[in-house]
Amino acid sequence: MDENRHTQREYHSSDLTPSSTSAFSRRKLLSILGTAGIALAAGDLFMPSNKAHAATSSTLFYNVKDFGARGNRRYDEDDAPYIQSAIDTAALSGGIVYIPPGMYFLKIPLRVSANITLMGAGSSSILRSSTHKFGLLNLSAVQYVHIQGLSFQGIGSFGNASVPRVECGIALDQASDITITDCTFSMIDNGVKSVDSNRVVVENCTFDNIIGTLDYDTQGYGIWCSNVKNHHFVQNQFNMLFQSCITLTNGSSRSVIARNRMQKCYQSGIDLISGPKEEPCQFNNLSDNIIENFMNSSGNKGYTYGIRLKGHCISNMITANILNDIDDIGIQLLGQADIQQKRPHRNIISNNQLQAIGNNGIVLINAYDNQIRQNSIRSCKADGILLAAEGKDSGSYSDNNQLTGNSLNSCTKAPIRISDANCRETILFGNVGSGNGVKIFDKGTNTTTSSL
Repeated sequence: MDENRHTQREYHSSDLTPSSTSAFSRRKLLSILGTAGIALAAGDLFMPSNKAHAATSSTLFYNVKDFGARGNRRYDEDDAPYIQSAIDTAALSGGIVYIPPGMYFLKIPLRVSANITLMGAGSSSILRSSTHKFGLLNLSAVQYVHIQGLSFQGIGSFGNASVPRVECGIALDQASDITITDCTFSMIDNGVKSVDSNRVVVENCTFDNIIGTLDYDTQGYGIWCSNVKNHHFVQNQFNMLFQSCITLTNGSSRSVIARNRMQKCYQSGIDLISGPKEEPCQFNNLSDNIIENFMNSSGNKGYTYGIRLKGHCISNMITANILNDIDDIGIQLLGQADIQQKRPHRNIISNNQLQAIGNNGIVLINAYDNQIRQNSIRSCKADGILLAAEGKDSGSYSDNNQLTGNSLNSCTKAPIRISDANCRETILFGNVGSGNGVKIFDKGTNTTTSSL
């Protein structure tokens, strides 16, 4: 719609003041919510962490339309002040801000206060930006917030490299005890961004048709985190993302990424990345995820990964994931050659199933003291497991890695390849397989091995 054809709606003080009926009864809300109302009646509406509790008859509910929001899909109108008024009113004593079905255009971000719930009616309750890039919901230094049943959409223009502006559905900064459930992120640059936050849950959300290209690294992420603790990302759906579905960086630790499904994406399913000057990504658990049909459309080799640990990543568990039809590499641990200590180590990769991998199944480069055990690797077009060292610096080696009990079948090249003498003290034991191109290829130093 041409925004120049319409006159922007003026805001009067009476428009932003709640009416006497703005806080309405639980019974009234249940009567208009249908299935969501049944969930409320069953006590399923909760605040996160140890503050969880069901809605009661005394809980206050605030319908944003009682505060002046229209949600009538008009690009020229701004519903942000009215929704903000409802949020600010609910914050005075806690309560539920209800956003009925409709498309609510926002020209400014919404500031979410502590101890409230924002609840929509599912994918039909849409918050959509209509101006410069920003986080539609901003949660800064707040706690105990539940966001449920909302859809987030953006303006869809590509970023300017000289002035990168990050657009996302929900932006968390120093927030804690936040729960995001049953939300949809589409036609927006990024889904959820979390920085310096603790105890955030993203569950049963959909990230689909996220805007981006392979050339812009500020667009196309599902969930992106920096220096976060104790996050839980579970049972989410990711489809056709240009950047990684879930990224943990810069000291992110003790988080769980489990039972997510990631399909038809172009880079990584899950990235753990820690730079030379950053704190380690450690004690994270990546389990029971399905990562499949990842396509390399870049024209470059080594662009698409199922799971990647890069840099100072230590003591992470990667277990029981299913990786199927990945164009390049299934799982990779990659260390920087000139950083001796801050490389991937003490990680455990176990009980994963990898099939139809376009290059190598599991790759360790400049990584040490890792355990690769009891994985099933089948139909790789190169090596099943590859150990390598790159560079000529102090960190140019892969030492003391253990490869035990793996099943490797139908790998076009070697089931296990220890590529050079800087792969030292590798332990190979109990690995089995058949139908591979060659036997174990070992140019390592002091390898302890048993035959495949």
